[in-house]
Amino acid sequence: MTLKEIQYLLMVANCASISEAAKQLYVAQPSLTHAIQSVEKEVGFRIFERGRSGVTVTERGGEFLEDIRTVFDQMAAVQAKYVEKRPERKVFSVSMQHFSLAGAAFARFLRELEEPYYNAKFLEGRMQDVIADVAAGRSEIGFLHFADEKEPMILRELDNEELEFYAITHTAPCVLLRADHPLAEKERLGRPDLDPYPLASYDRGNSGTALFSEEGVLLLQSDRQITVNDGLMLAQVLTSTWACAVGLPLMAGELSKYNIITRPLEDVKPLRVGWIKKAGTVLRPLAKQYLRTLNPD
Repeated sequence: MTLKEIQYLLMVANCASISEAAKQLYVAQPSLTHAIQSVEKEVGFRIFERGRSGVTVTERGGEFLEDIRTVFDQMAAVQAKYVEKRPERKVFSVSMQHFSLAGAAFARFLRELEEPYYNAKFLEGRMQDVIADVAAGRSEIGFLHFADEKEPMILRELDNEELEFYAITHTAPCVLLRADHPLAEKERLGRPDLDPYPLASYDRGNSGTALFSEEGVLLLQSDRQITVNDGLMLAQVLTSTWACAVGLPLMAGELSKYNIITRPLEDVKPLRVGWIKKAGTVLRPLAKQYLRTLNPD
């Protein structure tokens, strides 16, 4: 498998179409198809499923593409530095759980970034995704939040993955709702207050374990449940319906631009919030700069 073949595979995955990828790469479609088949034969499994509407990545193919994407990015950086003699591109990637305080800090970090060449990535997902990203080196740091009673189990899981946890704060889950919501008039909300309204939450995924549940987000159930998998869709649901969600007050400033407010939720335990990195590693300059943005003090 060559670096060019890796480039072909990644482009097909991005375009979800062999014909479109061939146009982007300026190669003949039969040549691209042959390259894909050659790699699939080499690795022994199908990377893509072909259909009338295009191509989709298989489950095993998705894992394979993530691995070779890391290799391709590293090789591209080496070529830019040593062959093309371009200044070194600074790299930084952070992963966070839904409802983390890390999102607004990332936007501030980008506004203050003065590097001429950089590659900054912001990845959002469930707790197991954040742990996997940092353990695999896809992200330099990751942000987690969890209940105190789960701390021993989670720290044990982090230790198994050779990751270190640094606590930032404790914060209690709150209710997120639009500013003109009927419940907005109340200073505090109890669980019965939410019963008449739909409840929006993030997708649990299929981890099969309560250890990795989205703490504070999925602790309530409703007869009318709305499930989303990204923050923008959640904001759209909350601003266009009477739905509520349970999240963290750390996001209040970020959500205010969508006219979404927070109200304290009664009878819930506070969550521990912190960040993780690989054990024994020294953070690179951009990661340190990001953490200073997160906590200027």
